Amino acid sequence: MNNLSVSPIVYAELPSEARALLSIFAQAAAARYVSHPLKQSELTPLLEAIWNRNRLCLHDFSDPCRLTALLETELSSVGLAGSAQ
Repeated sequence: MNNLSVSPIVYAELPSEARALLSIFAQAAAARYVSHPLKQSELTPLLEAIWNRNRLCLHDFSDPCRLTALLETELSSVGLAGSAQ
């Protein structure tokens, strides 16, 4: 039997609560690069790409510092730094 908490899971299969928590972490990580919160319509495709590329799993939520650091690195590399005004 597959243990979903430690097996990579695609973003589309994440429970809505996990997607909401990831969005909160991402907004906190992006706050350093943007002057206003990102719209959910802007953030969702970025989070999906980051989640799937890094082959994350539900267990990754157990270390919020590491997850936030990963999101900061990923979001800064997609050009959010240029969005700060």
